Amino acid sequence: MPAYVVDSSKQPMVATGVVDARFDWVETPGGGRAQSDQQSRDEDTGMPVWGVEVMYQQVQYGRTSSVVASVTVPAYDRPEVTALGPIAFENLRVEVRVIKTTGALVEYWSAEGIAAPVPGSTRRPGSSTSSSTTSSSGSASSEAA
Repeated sequence: MPAYVVDSSKQPMVATGVVDARFDWVETPGGGRAQSDQQSRDEDTGMPVWGVEVMYQQVQYGRTSSVVASVTVPAYDRPEVTALGPIAFENLRVEVRVIKTTGALVEYWSAEGIAAPVPGSTRRPGSSTSSSTTSSSGSASSEAA
């Protein structure tokens, strides 16, 4: 799976205000998978993992469209973000996968944390966090940076 580092300053994003806990998946007795009640933890730090919903623009075949995606971020506390305010991330990454059954591209965004605001900028990101994780959330392909 190709993974790309994205310069957060060149891929402007807006936080929707939605932040949710990510939960582990477990095997069920019937052979399926189900979400557990246990919040996922970052493999490296043990911090709880959160999904921060964002919006951004993408261009495909010369057509610009809006995308809503989720960036997975580890943090001890639920990240506080400004609804419909700009947001930047530390070490933003996107993993691109192909769904075999449809051939569609899916993006999985992750970051080590929410970046602190740049002095004098209009960015108003939420609380700063640190660490790394894998991402989850799918959306259509983009020209992300």
